[in-house]
Formats: sequence, C-alpha cells, structure tokens
Amino acid sequence: MKRNIYTVAHGCTICGTCVVECPAGAITLGPKGACIDQGKCTGCGTCMRNCASEAIEKTETDKEE
Repeated sequence: MKRNIYTVAHGCTICGTCVVECPAGAITLGPKGACIDQGKCTGCGTCMRNCASEAIEKTETDKEE
C-alpha cells in the first residue's frame, strides 16, 4: 500500500491547526514548529490542506510493500 509522506518544510508559525486537524494524532508542536511523527502519520494530507502558512509539504510517496 502506498503512503504519502509529509514534512514541515519551512515557515511554521506554530498556530496548532495541524495538531487539531490530524486524525492520527501524529503532530506535536515544539519551539521550532510542528513535528510530524512518521510512525503515526497515515499520509492522509489533512495537515497540509489545513496549514495556513503552507509550511507542510508532501515530500515523497512510500513504495508499495
């Protein structure tokens, strides 16, 4: 099964919207911005679609297992 991988690339304003919107609970906020736990992330893209500062990007797609 393919899974998209999302990362916080730049410009996180630490607003917390991604934390609230993530259905998997894979995002935490730190002093430098949001951090996506790839072990919990399901690759749904909700974080990227709801990021007001466009700081989250799809960086790659896992290969099929």
